[in-house]
Amino acid sequence: MMTLTIFEETEKDIENAYKSQNKPKIEKETSYVLSQIIVIMLGTFKERLKEIAFDTTYLHFNEQYILSDKNRLALLEWLKRLMLLSTPTSDLEFGKLKLDLENWYYQISGQDIDFEYRENYLIKPKQAAVLLGVSNVTLNKYMKQGFEHIDTSSHNKIPKHAVDLWKDPVYCVKMQYLYQEKKRLRQTPEERLSETYKELMQYKKKYKTPNIEEAFEGVDIDAIDDPSDYYEWRDLLEEEEELTNQLIGEKDIE
Repeated sequence: MMTLTIFEETEKDIENAYKSQNKPKIEKETSYVLSQIIVIMLGTFKERLKEIAFDTTYLHFNEQYILSDKNRLALLEWLKRLMLLSTPTSDLEFGKLKLDLENWYYQISGQDIDFEYRENYLIKPKQAAVLLGVSNVTLNKYMKQGFEHIDTSSHNKIPKHAVDLWKDPVYCVKMQYLYQEKKRLRQTPEERLSETYKELMQYKKKYKTPNIEEAFEGVDIDAIDDPSDYYEWRDLLEEEEELTNQLIGEKDIE
């Protein structure tokens, strides 16, 4: 936890730095708050976390973002959360902190921050599917949409908080959005278009038609128990069109 004295002094330093728009001081305060989050989380959640790591060699702050009022408010909010942090903490609350840190770090740097979990904090995908009340096939679909899982040779791949976050409407969307944003950042338009083709083909094979209209002809989408196939197929078609236009535009410029 952060003491009240440190909280008040840091809060004052942050406000002064933004009032004068002093870039070096803002970077200093951002780095300080980031380091405090990591130290406190590793100390508080040592039964869940082994390490939090990021690339310090090529760490460059997104100048536009860290100088913005959004980052000022984020810094102040992090200070409050660190001061009020108490134990024991539920998997859900821990997961929210973890995801918010991941998202904020991505905003300030455009890079990934890596979390290494304790082995006993990870569960098998089959267990996660049972807890969510879905099939293994559906869980695999969730994982492709952003449901957190660890790329490891171990059978235990799902951090416990991922199940609770997926059940939370707000954080489920946050998890998916951050996953897709990072995915787009890493992929070229050509790579993403190729992946989109493959994903579309899966739906075409499943419904034995190349057209979404034929697949859902006469079906009341709002009345379906799980209309996710329809909406995902529709979104993929929109993305395919957008990427195609983007690539055609790039060729025209050349």
